[in-house]
Amino acid sequence: MLSPELIEANALIDRTKFEDEEVIAASRLHASQRQELNRQEADALAERARLAEADSRGTLVKETHGHDRAGNMTLERTRDDTRLRAADANINAIRRKKELLGTAVQTPRLTAARIELELAKFGRANLVAVDRPSLPLGKHQRPVDALPGFTEATLGLLEERATTEKAARTFKEVEKAAHREIDRLADSGLPKTLRMFTSDAGIDWPVHEIQGGGFHKVPNGLALLAYMTRDKLKAEVSSLLKINANAFPDAMSAQEKAERLAELDAEIDVAERIEAACVERIIAEGAVAHHRPESSVLAVLSLRIE
Repeated sequence: MLSPELIEANALIDRTKFEDEEVIAASRLHASQRQELNRQEADALAERARLAEADSRGTLVKETHGHDRAGNMTLERTRDDTRLRAADANINAIRRKKELLGTAVQTPRLTAARIELELAKFGRANLVAVDRPSLPLGKHQRPVDALPGFTEATLGLLEERATTEKAARTFKEVEKAAHREIDRLADSGLPKTLRMFTSDAGIDWPVHEIQGGGFHKVPNGLALLAYMTRDKLKAEVSSLLKINANAFPDAMSAQEKAERLAELDAEIDVAERIEAACVERIIAEGAVAHHRPESSVLAVLSLRIE
């Protein structure tokens, strides 16, 4: 729950809750209307099938009464598909209504449930209201026309952040990590000979413990090889890494990545707040606009953590 002193933020949450209720009500109405049309269509199809069966039996006829030349009464029966055509017209009319009703497509929007979920993550943090930024509108540009551009700018920055976060490590960082790993392996492969001077013991070769049905040790040839060829192994691995590094031209060091992510976070905050301010301006002017489902809640509510 927000502090009652955050009047505008609380009012926005209340408005969003009301919009949520309207969306739910509209969705339920749409569902009931489609259900009713489905029922009508099923009944109309059943009636059409009944009439078709009667037609196949020759009982869907029109009777014409008359007299022959002798003055005797006559009765002529001819096939009458009037009711069949009427049934087809009824089915088509119902299906046109279903097409007009369409599929219930809800506009993606930020919900009160997500706002409350995100606010709960801040725990006891002190949230304070801040002024919304001025909109950088062009000459004669309306907020409703500018919103797509603001949204695109925000999404572009978010995409860049995701890409930066997944950026590969640099060759130097990977090489350093690989050499550390080789050093650990080589250090473990050192043959121990000290006991040979004080006893009849042989060389204490590096071993590897294998688990499974009890512990048993086997010679660790890889560790021994790493010990014997430490420098050569490092050089060979470095050569492989140089080849692989060509596949990552946008690699970033840990420091570069941290610095760029910090810059992007600041840019995203500014972009999100401009976008949110534009949405609120459009609503204030009487038009319809919605905050994106994944919008920053702090930006939407115009709050910051103090």
